[in-house]
Amino acid sequence: MIEMPAVKRFLLWLSAVVILEVLPAPPVSAAEPVRQKLDIPPTGTFIGLCAFDVDYAIVVNTEYTITWFDSAGNPLRGITEGRLVVGFSNASNPAHHMTLNISGPGKTTFNADGSQTIVFLGNSLVFLADDMVLSSGRLVVVAPDPLSPGVVVSASGNQRSLCDLLG
Repeated sequence: MIEMPAVKRFLLWLSAVVILEVLPAPPVSAAEPVRQKLDIPPTGTFIGLCAFDVDYAIVVNTEYTITWFDSAGNPLRGITEGRLVVGFSNASNPAHHMTLNISGPGKTTFNADGSQTIVFLGNSLVFLADDMVLSSGRLVVVAPDPLSPGVVVSASGNQRSLCDLLG
């Protein structure tokens, strides 16, 4: 079983928005962005987001994040791109499963107060406090910090609950 802080961190990685692995890395210079592969555990289980546990398995992951820093080494913005295909299944009823291309891309702005504004474009999976939202279009989310689920600010296109689809 995954502890909640690790789940939250992974959820944000899977949403292609958190750059936690990049943040500790010192920038080469303020003018040069840092590019890093988005490493995600190949399998796992999400607990507590749906009425049932959700198992996942990475099918394809060529995603990477590019982060730009200011002269003090603080992150300013980032973009996550590449291909991410993930299989999801209802752990209580494995016959209910889906394989999804959730490649995004996603753009993150690191705000001065420590929060992040994340713009999901294309096909994305967004983790909220009590749901996983499959989005096709543009979805803007603000997260108070890197380990907290986001709050939807605006949405266009189609959004559906992955919990409902797997239920």
